[in-house]
Amino acid sequence: MYEALLQEIVAEASRQDEIIGILLTGSVARGDALPGADLDLRFILTPETRREFRREVRQGVLVEQGFADVTKAQSELETNPMNVYAYLDGRILFDPQGVLEHLREQAQRRFETYQLAEQERERIISWLESARAKIQVAESGGDQVKAAFVTGTVSWQIVEGLWAANNRPLPPNGSVWVHLKDLSQGPPDVEARLERFFCGETEQRIQVALAFLDWILVHLNHDGNTSLPASRNNEPA
Repeated sequence: MYEALLQEIVAEASRQDEIIGILLTGSVARGDALPGADLDLRFILTPETRREFRREVRQGVLVEQGFADVTKAQSELETNPMNVYAYLDGRILFDPQGVLEHLREQAQRRFETYQLAEQERERIISWLESARAKIQVAESGGDQVKAAFVTGTVSWQIVEGLWAANNRPLPPNGSVWVHLKDLSQGPPDVEARLERFFCGETEQRIQVALAFLDWILVHLNHDGNTSLPASRNNEPA
């Protein structure tokens, strides 16, 4: 289904002089797409060429198309580290001048040399310390609904914190499970714990959240300490 459509899109685009590269990204490129998944494509354009983002349905498939010339693509890799995953996980469909291979090499270097910015570290610490305090207060007061609510609303920030504590760029949400292998510093059993965090019973989810918060905050603070006491929970940090 996807291959025939991709061949059609590449054939059309390759006849346009402005297009010098086509990269398939997302779940179809990674090979973990579910039925009904959309197609995500990045087109590399000749210098100083501009096109607007485009979304259309073709053969019953939603196709999202982003455009950038090489200079813009290089800049986006430096200013938004999440972009590295598009090139590292992506599938090159059309690259007659080798521009996408060069961008992939740049993405690999960016990934390997990534350093969490101090301002970003402080932002994450502040957010997660506040969330942990709210969960602890709710737990102490016997308000499980409030504790569960805060746990749910802070879930993406916890994921963000896991990658920050490992000094790795945050992947897009669709790539999180694929890139758990990049969390070389821990926490231990992270995949199983994330499954409990998102799919467990309410109290289990709260306790996993607190354990994650404890681990992240200790690893993000340079001195190994946090401004709040560690949580008392049954989930090992």
